[in-house]
Amino acid sequence: MKDENTQNKYFRIEEKLEAIIFLSKEMLKIDKLASFYDIEKKELEKILLNLKEKRKDSGINLRIEDDVVYFVSNPLFGLDIKKFFNPELKLKKLSKSAMETLAIIAYKGPVTKLEIEQIRGVGAEKSLATLQEKKLIYISGKKKAVGTPNLYEVSEEFFSYLNIQKKAQLPGYAQFEKIKLLYGDEDKIIESENYKTKK
Repeated sequence: MKDENTQNKYFRIEEKLEAIIFLSKEMLKIDKLASFYDIEKKELEKILLNLKEKRKDSGINLRIEDDVVYFVSNPLFGLDIKKFFNPELKLKKLSKSAMETLAIIAYKGPVTKLEIEQIRGVGAEKSLATLQEKKLIYISGKKKAVGTPNLYEVSEEFFSYLNIQKKAQLPGYAQFEKIKLLYGDEDKIIESENYKTKK
């Protein structure tokens, strides 16, 4: 009976996960998925990695970052996607506040809500919610500071919309990096022991 229950639990679980992740409007916690299917997190991660491998050459890729999982378009087809959907319209619909917040995260991320507010001089909660809803940013980890605040970083969707592969391709990014080297902590460089940039 135990073996039968185990088999039922894993029956087409990869396809089930694929459907759930596809239909989700937000990034899904791996812990939540493991709890839903009542299986060990490590086992679920193996299944997700297998699904990721299967989809790597398809139009839709599976992204696994920290403790979340979600689908993104394959960056190899970014140019066609950009031409067809004209994604600049999505960015144009953002408010000035959201655009400024997005720029700060793009160039200074990973960065906390408080640090964004210190730079802009106004609250950033609404802008962060909007950017997360549009999947342009995501929570990349926690900063080792009082309250362990969330660290925000731009997502793969952000790079897809701009048809670039990494931050180094952002306009003026090289010059910005030089300024950070010159000013060090005075430029409020964000550091996190738990965060390792993939860009």
